[in-house]
Amino acid sequence: MDFTEKYPLGSRPSIHFLPYLIFISYIVSLIGAFTTVELLHRRVSGTGWRSWVQLLACSVSFGLVAIWCMHFVGNRAIVLGDGEEEIQLYYNSTFTAVSAILPIVVIFLGFSVADRFYRGSRGSSTRHAALLICGVLSGAAVTEMHYLGNQGTTNYRLKPSWEFIVGAASIAVVACVISFGLFFHWSGHWMNNIWRRFIVACVLAVAVSGMHWTASAGTTYELKGYHNGPGQEKNINLIIAVCLCLGACSVCFALGFLKQLHQRKLKDRAQHVVLAVATFDGEGRILVNQAGLLPCQTITRQFIQKTFDDDFSTSHLVFQWIFRISRYWGGIIDLIPAMREHLHSTGHFQVHSPVIRSASQAGSPPGPEDISIGYSATFRQLFCVAAHDIAKSLDTRLQDLGSLYEDVLTTGTLLTQTPWKDTHGTKNIVAANVANISGDIEAGIANPILFGKGQLLVLTRKVATEESNRLQNAGYRFAHLDQISDPLARSMQVSRDDLYRLVGRLQSFCERETRVPTQGIYLTSFLLQPSPSMKGLDVIVPRNAPDQLPMVKLTSNGLAPAQVKILSYFNGLTLDGCMVRIDQLSGLSARDDIFLEKFRHTIHELLKTVNEPALRRATFSSQQLDITPVTTRQNDAITATVFAFCGIKEVNDRSLQSNDMQYVPLSFFQCFQRTYPGCPDHAIFAQKNHREFSTIFSSFEIDTPTSSADFGRKWPTLWSFVKSPSTSEITVNNDSSSERGLVKIGKCASIDSNNNNSSHPFGIMVSQDITISEDHKGGSQLELSELGVRSEASVADREQQTMADKLMTITTSFHGRR
Repeated sequence: MDFTEKYPLGSRPSIHFLPYLIFISYIVSLIGAFTTVELLHRRVSGTGWRSWVQLLACSVSFGLVAIWCMHFVGNRAIVLGDGEEEIQLYYNSTFTAVSAILPIVVIFLGFSVADRFYRGSRGSSTRHAALLICGVLSGAAVTEMHYLGNQGTTNYRLKPSWEFIVGAASIAVVACVISFGLFFHWSGHWMNNIWRRFIVACVLAVAVSGMHWTASAGTTYELKGYHNGPGQEKNINLIIAVCLCLGACSVCFALGFLKQLHQRKLKDRAQHVVLAVATFDGEGRILVNQAGLLPCQTITRQFIQKTFDDDFSTSHLVFQWIFRISRYWGGIIDLIPAMREHLHSTGHFQVHSPVIRSASQAGSPPGPEDISIGYSATFRQLFCVAAHDIAKSLDTRLQDLGSLYEDVLTTGTLLTQTPWKDTHGTKNIVAANVANISGDIEAGIANPILFGKGQLLVLTRKVATEESNRLQNAGYRFAHLDQISDPLARSMQVSRDDLYRLVGRLQSFCERETRVPTQGIYLTSFLLQPSPSMKGLDVIVPRNAPDQLPMVKLTSNGLAPAQVKILSYFNGLTLDGCMVRIDQLSGLSARDDIFLEKFRHTIHELLKTVNEPALRRATFSSQQLDITPVTTRQNDAITATVFAFCGIKEVNDRSLQSNDMQYVPLSFFQCFQRTYPGCPDHAIFAQKNHREFSTIFSSFEIDTPTSSADFGRKWPTLWSFVKSPSTSEITVNNDSSSERGLVKIGKCASIDSNNNNSSHPFGIMVSQDITISEDHKGGSQLELSELGVRSEASVADREQQTMADKLMTITTSFHGRR
């Protein structure tokens, strides 16, 4: 029988379906949906072009692969009649193209609304409304694509049922709302792991497939013509759909590969020296990127130590340098471009290293020949450049990036925690615990950093509401630690307990206020303890204020001359001796007895505060010392004064009786006292940095054995910084030891003023003959224009003596008498 007689025009051929193609159509939709969810998960939130491109890619993945491809693969499962080629479904190319483009546009609008909901800190009603709009638009895109694609059928008149249209659209909208609601909820709480994203993709695929087959079940096909061309034309859309599906699979594999690469980089970064920024808002939440990680930058793979016991810690001069510079970025900020050029030219810095991710290629460790020419200067330049890169990524000023935390944190410890069981098999012990238990037997302390793989320097700050909103609009988010503890602990390779303690210390440090006494007379203790292996001295300070000595107020006002004379009677006596002398001097006069009793009471309060037996053997100094002055808003100097009990503990006695006290390296404590706001040492410190680094940059150009042509070809960036300055004899300090002075240099060249007149944010004007070498035997001309606070200073000017310096002099003088 001829097929025209079997299927006359206007007839409705029978319909049956191919089950395997139905299943394949769902798999196609699942692939597109999973690709969409992965792209959404890895997108950058914000208003920049990159965010819009990523949202467009998500829209193309969902609209073109998950919906369009599924539609035509699913329709290929529909077999009309007995499968004759002339009466199967064929499509108009115009309708087919439009049906592919229109859902992409609608979904892009929905994703744009959801993106604003996702990154905005708005009320719940607004966020729920935005989520509902996203789900409705996505469901509408699925529905309109199906019916618009069916309208492109060339040889059939499709007649859908309104009941099935409403049911199919409802399935699409509800499933889309549920899936995107789950995605944004889990993503907002950093619980969006791959299994949860797979669940979201499955629900999205159900939305597309469920709508498609519900609509197909309610559609009748009325024949209006016969196909006269080759039968293979019905497979064109199927072939296109398969190709697009394979492309989506490739994207998924690429995303998985990038994820694994990123995880390896995170583990690798945890073994490097890394600079991170911990920014807290008013609610105590911490700033993280979309992956739940701190903004960070690798400084170098490893801090090169000259000797085995040359630990990079708070007692290290390099750490103290960066600690000071983080409190006065204005003293170095104009040198950072030159530092970057210098690092590029010397091969210590890679141009294309990432800013916010694990820049594992930045600053590879130098060899022994590099250490001999000044590794400490190289490390300090790497630190400044890394901080500047993070500031640019946060779109903030370097001066507002924060202050360096007062310790070097250890990361990567989780990699070496090998579990063992004790002899009874009841308790797990890890390698880090063994390190804490055993420690350094001779020194009597543990050294857990030996088991750590990396070191973390953290800049901390607390921001107001306006700044926190700006950072969130830039694509970052503030989160409670409970929300991001898992990804953050994995990236740092530390346990969650260690992470909680670390972040708690950072937040306390960020919120700590300088407790400098405003006025009055105080008693203080200055107790020193020789550090392990006799590498220096430590000072006992309060745990909650390591930048201050423990103090107790004696009087609120100044002392009368008679009272100063009374205190002079106690000079050189131990604390116990002072108590005896108070009893001996009692009965002089009623006024003196009141003062002596107040002195006795203050000593007892100091004993309660410090609670160290060594304090009773400490020697009293009647020399009245000014506490570090602080300038108020009215520019009135605060000049509270102290009298101190000075002493040195026994070498082997490192225990502390009070949990409220701790040891701090004396050199670091002195560094604390040079970093308060308005300190005049900032300007002198900036002057030294300019002189040192200008000498390094100049010496590098002159010492490079290349012609000018080769120089411009190999180091074009450095050539743009230094233009053949006329120089006198230049000698660079070898700086082979990181314990040597950070600003010692031999003789310095005369720097061209045109190359140094970039806008310096601080301002000391040095325009006189100055001596550079420490022995003051050599000199040369050096001009540095506008380096700080409008004043004049020479290199001979020294940083002011801190109270700790004066107390150290007193302590050594007392100790020398014994």
